[in-house]
Amino acid sequence: MRIRILREQYCAKCKIKAPRSTGVRLLLETVEKPLQRVIDFGCSTWRNSKYLENLGAFVVRVDASPNTRPDIVAYPTHMPIRQKAFDTVLFTHIFMFLQSKQEWPQVASELVRISKGYVIVETYRVKHKEALTYEPKEIENLFKNNYIKILRKYIRQDLQVFVISTIFTN
Repeated sequence: MRIRILREQYCAKCKIKAPRSTGVRLLLETVEKPLQRVIDFGCSTWRNSKYLENLGAFVVRVDASPNTRPDIVAYPTHMPIRQKAFDTVLFTHIFMFLQSKQEWPQVASELVRISKGYVIVETYRVKHKEALTYEPKEIENLFKNNYIKILRKYIRQDLQVFVISTIFTN
């Protein structure tokens, strides 16, 4: 499976030492109430999971790679999680490792389906010949519709983070 191979190669070389990702920082700066139930998809070294658990959140780790020892092994186009089961879905460094961009709309739908509050999408450009290339606007456009609101975005050349509200406010 492409996502598993690319993520394992990428994660093996990851030198990130920060206790939590930029996406988690932006989420905590944006959301007023404490996080309760969180999905950490792309849990890898568990740094975000551990950080959020230390803040009192119940975190379920999900990854396509069983080597990361997630609670659930799943591919993001079909998550075995019931609708609106979690307050927050953290989706870290995944879009560029999917099979193709044709999967992106289904993944975005799944993220929104399982969240009853927020989706955090964090991604960046990976220098790997098989990683998908994209413009930040492509990811932003996946989540634009009448019911979903992008609360914050942080864009720089190599990193893109979107804090998205899935609380329906017509």
